[in-house]
Amino acid sequence: MPHRRRPGPRRKKAARKPAAGRGRGKPKVHPTARRKAAALVESAPAPRDGVTSDERGMRLNRWLAEQGVDSRRKCDALVLEGAVDTEPGRRVLPGQEVRVNGVRIKPVRRLYYLFYKPKGVLVTNDPRETRPRVCDLVDPLAPSRVYPVGRLDEDSEGLLVLTNDGAFAEMVAHPRHGVPKTYVCLVPGSVSGDVVAELRKGTWLDGVKVVPERVRIVRRTPKSTSLEVVLREGRNREIRRLLARHGLGVKRLKRVRIGPVGVQGLKRGQLRPLTREERDALVAIARGDGADASAGGGRRTGRRGAGKGRPKR
Repeated sequence: MPHRRRPGPRRKKAARKPAAGRGRGKPKVHPTARRKAAALVESAPAPRDGVTSDERGMRLNRWLAEQGVDSRRKCDALVLEGAVDTEPGRRVLPGQEVRVNGVRIKPVRRLYYLFYKPKGVLVTNDPRETRPRVCDLVDPLAPSRVYPVGRLDEDSEGLLVLTNDGAFAEMVAHPRHGVPKTYVCLVPGSVSGDVVAELRKGTWLDGVKVVPERVRIVRRTPKSTSLEVVLREGRNREIRRLLARHGLGVKRLKRVRIGPVGVQGLKRGQLRPLTREERDALVAIARGDGADASAGGGRRTGRRGAGKGRPKR
C-alpha cells in the first residue's frame, strides 16, 4: 500500500489587512500623564474661561457638544426630547446653569496651547490614518482633548494653536477675521526684487485674489533665498500655491508667528499653554480692535478676502 501522509494541524488563514492599514486609532493616554498636564496648566498664567464671538451667547446644542455631552445632532435630540431644562434654540451665556436629565452640566476647563508641529506630522484626528498625527504628540501633554486651529500641511513645520474653545478657534482660523500668519520660506535660487514686487501684488486662488500683507527678503545667497510672507486669508496650501504661480518652488516652509504670538522658545514637538494676555491679544485682532505687531505694528484697516471662504480643515 502506498504510504499515507499524516495530516498536520490545519493552518489558520491570516486575516486580510485593510488596503489602507489598520490606522492609529484613538491616542492612548495614561492617567498619570493627564494629571501632570493638568498640574502644568494650573501652574501657568493661562485663562480658565472661554471667549464668545456673539454677545447673545452660544447656541445650546453647540455648548452641550463642547462640554462633551454628545455630538451636536444628538444634543439637539436631547433638547427635543425634553432632557434639557431649556427651550430649543436657546443661547447659553457664561455663568448660566444647564441641566440634562436633572444633572447640572459643569463647563469644561478651556484650554489654549501653542504647539511646534514638526515636518512629517499630519494635522488630523482621523483614526484610520497610519502616519504620525498631531494628536499622537499632543494628547499625552494635555489634560483633555484639544484640537488644531486651522491647518499646516505635512511637509511644513511651525506654529499651531490648539484649543477646545470653538468660538476662539473660529476667530483665529476664519478668513473674515483676518488674523495674520507669518511664514518663512526657503526657495531655491537668488530671488530678485522684481519677483518680490510681483508677489506683493498678489494672485488669484480659487477665484479670489490673495494679496500678502507683507513680503520681504530675509536672507539671499546665490543658491537660495529666505522670504518672509505674511498672509491673513488662511487658505489651503496658499503659500506654496502663491509662490508656484511666480515660478518659485519651496524647499522649506515654517510658520513662525500667528498674530503677535511667535514660535520662539518652542522646540519641535513641544507644547506650552497660552497666557491670558496672548489669548486676549489674538481675540482683539480677530475682533478688529487691537494693534498687530506682526503686520507692521499698525491697526488693521481692512480684511482682504473677508467671508470668501473657510480654510480647509
